[in-house]
Amino acid sequence: MATQSTGTVQKPINIRKWVEDHREDFRPPVGNKYLYRGEDFFVMVIGGPNARNDFHKTASEEYFFQLEGDICVQTIEDGQIVNHLIQEGETFFIPPNVPHAPQRPPGTVGVVVERNRPPGENEHQQFYCPDCHELVWDEEFDCGDIVEHFRDSMEAFWADPERSTCSHCGTRVGKPGPVERIEVGEEVTIIRSGASHS
Repeated sequence: MATQSTGTVQKPINIRKWVEDHREDFRPPVGNKYLYRGEDFFVMVIGGPNARNDFHKTASEEYFFQLEGDICVQTIEDGQIVNHLIQEGETFFIPPNVPHAPQRPPGTVGVVVERNRPPGENEHQQFYCPDCHELVWDEEFDCGDIVEHFRDSMEAFWADPERSTCSHCGTRVGKPGPVERIEVGEEVTIIRSGASHS
C-alpha cells in the first residue's frame, strides 16, 4: 500500500527493500505502483517490462530516476518520435505538455514523481502512428487514478479498429508485446516480444 500524507512525518522507506516486497506487482501493460500519494505530488515505482505504445501528455512536469537497469523514454518533438536513453542511476525531466512514452525492459525499476492534478485539469493519452508519426488518437480526461485509467484506456483503444487505425497512412496501431530489450548503436532500438512497431 502507498504511504499517504497524514500531516505527520513518516518513517524513511528503504526503497530497495520496498521494490523487492512489491516486485510481483510490476506487470504489463504499465507496471506502476504508488509509493507515496500526498497532497501536492505522488511518487510511483515502475517496473519492467511494460507493454505500451501510448504517449502521456500533461500540463505539469515529471521527474524520472532510474533505479535499476536502462530504459528509453520516447518523446514527440517537432512531429517526430525521439528516443532518450535513461541509464541506471540517471535522472530525466519531462517539461509540461511534451508527449512521452517510457519503454521499460524486464528487470528495470524506476521512480517517477508527478504533481497531483486539480479537479478539472485534463491530461491526454495519445497514440501516434509508428510509420508516419501522425497522431492517431487523443483521449483527453480528468484522471482520478492514473494506474487504473491508463490500463483501461489502452485496452479500449487497441480493441477498437476504427480508433486505432491511422487516418493518414492506414497503419493499425495494435497492442504491443512487452519490451524485451533496448539495443544501443547509432540509434536506440526497442525490441519487443512478438511482432510490433517501436
